[in-house]
Amino acid sequence: MQELIKGARERAGLTQDPVARALHMSTSNYRRYENGELPLSTEIVVKLSKILNCPTLTMVWCRKGCDIGRLYCFDILNNVDLSPTAILSKYRQEEREAHAALDEMLNIVLNKKGVADCTDQELARLWDAAQEMLDVEHVIKTLKLRLWDFLNVGDLVQEHNRKCEQRGYVDTKKPDLVLAG
Repeated sequence: MQELIKGARERAGLTQDPVARALHMSTSNYRRYENGELPLSTEIVVKLSKILNCPTLTMVWCRKGCDIGRLYCFDILNNVDLSPTAILSKYRQEEREAHAALDEMLNIVLNKKGVADCTDQELARLWDAAQEMLDVEHVIKTLKLRLWDFLNVGDLVQEHNRKCEQRGYVDTKKPDLVLAG
């Protein structure tokens, strides 16, 4: 994480002093964060990502520095062509595979409430189909990172969330998630 922060700061053409000022801390404290001597918090990482115009910081921090992120966030793809064209092409390919997986998943879960209603073979097929669906989500997460070169994705997501609330897909008076069954 330290190398990423330092690299983002250097790409932004900034020294440690203005970054520290923007974070409302001393340069020596900022230096300790950048050198990995002080643990980063979510708040600092979010601020740094904005100051340095590097949203990748938040994605990497979620994956590496957050207990929940380590469990549920995708690895950052760093060994593939990450050009927008390549990502969009990969999305098309994964979307086609996901359509077949969706049909498979629907056939398996039809009239079933949970794992107790499935055979081991059905669960194995469901696992494989779910992997295909996650491939699509992983590509979309990667696309969001690259879209920062063109758009403020944070604003884009916030606008999307407002749209979902306006359309009634989100009811802020209800619990965030109600478990089925």
